[in-house]
Order: sequence, then C-alpha cells, then structure tokens
Amino acid sequence: MQQRKSRSNFNNFVLRNWYKLGAIAFLLYIFFQKDLSFEINLNNPVQMEQESPNQGNPTQFPIKKEREKYTESKKSPSITDINSGSLDRFDITLFGSSDEINSMKELRKIGEDTKMKYFKRFANVVVSEQKKFGIPASIILANSFLHSHSGKRDIANSGNNYFAISCDSWNGASGKYDGKCFKHYKNAWSSFRDHSQYVTTGKFQPLRQFSSTDYQSWAKGLEQLGFSKEPNLSNSLIQIIEQYRLYDLDRK
Repeated sequence: MQQRKSRSNFNNFVLRNWYKLGAIAFLLYIFFQKDLSFEINLNNPVQMEQESPNQGNPTQFPIKKEREKYTESKKSPSITDINSGSLDRFDITLFGSSDEINSMKELRKIGEDTKMKYFKRFANVVVSEQKKFGIPASIILANSFLHSHSGKRDIANSGNNYFAISCDSWNGASGKYDGKCFKHYKNAWSSFRDHSQYVTTGKFQPLRQFSSTDYQSWAKGLEQLGFSKEPNLSNSLIQIIEQYRLYDLDRK
C-alpha cells in the first residue's frame, strides 16, 4: 500500500513539474554535448593555418625602381624564380602565305637560359610602359619575346626592333630583312616606347578599353586588328604569358 502511495505521489510530482524537469534535462544534454565536443577537439586539434596553394614555388618579379629610360649599359633588373619551361609543347600550325615566319617554331630552337635572361632583361621596362600607357606588361614582354625570337632575330640585333614593326610611314632609320623594310631604333628602350605608342593609337586605339591586367583581350585584339602576320598571334601570346607566368608583372 505504502509503495503504491509513493508511486502516486511521484507521478503527481512529475505532472506538476514536468516543464521544470524538461528544462533540467535539456541543460544536462547541452552540458554533456559540449563536454564531448571539447574532448574530441583535444584529441584531434584542427590546424588553424593552411599553407597557401601558391607558396610551394611562387614566381616573383621584384622590380627595382630605376629611371624609365633603358640603355644597353644599364644593369638588368633583378628578377628571381621565373618559372622555366619549354615551348616544345606548343604546336602552332602555320597558316597563310609561305613568307610568314612561325616564331613559335623558331623559339623552340632557343635554350631556356637565353629565354630567362631575356625576361629578366626587359621586365623593368615593360612594367614602366604599362604604368604609362595601360598596356599589360605581360603583353609587351610576350609580344617582344615572340617577334624578336627572344632577342635573337636579326632585326633585334641589328636594328633594336623587338616587335618586328615595319617602316610604313616611317621617316627614321630602317633596314631590309628578307626583302621587307623594318624600323631601326637607337636602343632597345626606343623600340619598346614606339611599340607602346603604336598599339594605343590609330587602328589599335580600341584596345585601350581593356584593363591593364586583361592580357587575353589584348592578345585577341592585337590579332584581330592585324598587328602582324604571325600565325595564331593571340594563342601564341597567351601561351607564352601563362607558360612563364608573365602575368605576375601586370600587378607590379
């Protein structure tokens, strides 16, 4: 009898205080869950900092501040960790007339050390030209690299013409190569400056609407507006820029 009475009192107590008991049970549940989570975290700590995906072997172009004018006697800008690589994987098919030069094919014959020296030599001047004219530095460097065959082409060696710009409407010094007339310049910097003025005026003026970091649009625009007869010009420029990470120069 006494046991039945105690059970009845307990049931009545539960019915009167069910919400309090529920709240207590909920708090106990939260407490034990936090404690369990804390214990798990102690056993398996989470690494707070993860290595950036670009920290493995980044390409950097530390450009020294120098006077804008480039001369052969100046020391080349100091640039480190340019990604080396081969252009052998680029298979550019020659289109058009037979007198067109496939510069990508010519670049395959040149050693990687020579290519790296070329990029280092002109990195400072292309960054300066970008700031003055809004042309991506990567486009300027890749365009000169392509058309001068990494500085090994005759028009670059003899006439400081690194962009194979012809002497149409040109009253200055010039020279003939393979039966064609090309401009001659006093030094390399003059060639780069003339190129900057050339591709931002006249028929190339629409290119100025593109950002100074949008190298793909500039590459396609140069081909569409007929900068040269180089086959697949835009693809060649983009491949060079991405192969050697020249786009890093666009944000200097």
